[in-house]
Amino acid sequence: MQYPAGIFAYFSRFGSRHHLVYGNVYRMDTDPLREAASSADDAIEERQLWALEAYSSVSRALIRSKTPQGLIGQVCQAITAGHPYLIAWMGLVQNDPEKSIKILGVSGRVFATDYAKGITLSWDSEREDGQGPAGQSVRSGETLVIRDTLADKNFLRWRDRAQKYGIRSVVSIPVHYGKNITCVLLVYASTLGGFDEYEIRLFESLADEVTAGLAKFGVFEEKGSGG
Repeated sequence: MQYPAGIFAYFSRFGSRHHLVYGNVYRMDTDPLREAASSADDAIEERQLWALEAYSSVSRALIRSKTPQGLIGQVCQAITAGHPYLIAWMGLVQNDPEKSIKILGVSGRVFATDYAKGITLSWDSEREDGQGPAGQSVRSGETLVIRDTLADKNFLRWRDRAQKYGIRSVVSIPVHYGKNITCVLLVYASTLGGFDEYEIRLFESLADEVTAGLAKFGVFEEKGSGG
């Protein structure tokens, strides 16, 4: 598997910031700043290792998975292995009368995955359950980020449910196969504004890889998809 350009930009950006902070610490020579730099260093390294492991997991899953659910499950597990991501799921965009979004696989922290159980989703603009991040991103064809689930009016239907599981921000990524939007990837974080452009690029790349894998299983031939 070839890593996307965004991954190298991700490492380059955080690597540069690391060296700058680390240099400032030594010039200022104060213990609190040394501690802050050490903490930042650990966080940067953790995120870099997580990104590489996520891509490695997807590569292995594309080769070894025997079912679409197995493929999606392994990818979602790779995403939620990194802090602060609580849940990840991938859904199939359907052309049934309800314009429903069928969750194909979900993974995450044990206490949080219940969030997705029994949830109904649609990409129909006239339905209440089509006003959330999944429905909006499918209709627009663009990645949508909710930086604060408690403040965003479009998340009102799911606000109390999300708060129960510690969810504070969400990213929804629509994925194209051919000319249609066939799938959508949702990732939920426990922190306010839990996604920056580099994490989003990573998730977009992962979603593209998974969609290519799902196509090999014939998923898009069995169900109508739209968007």
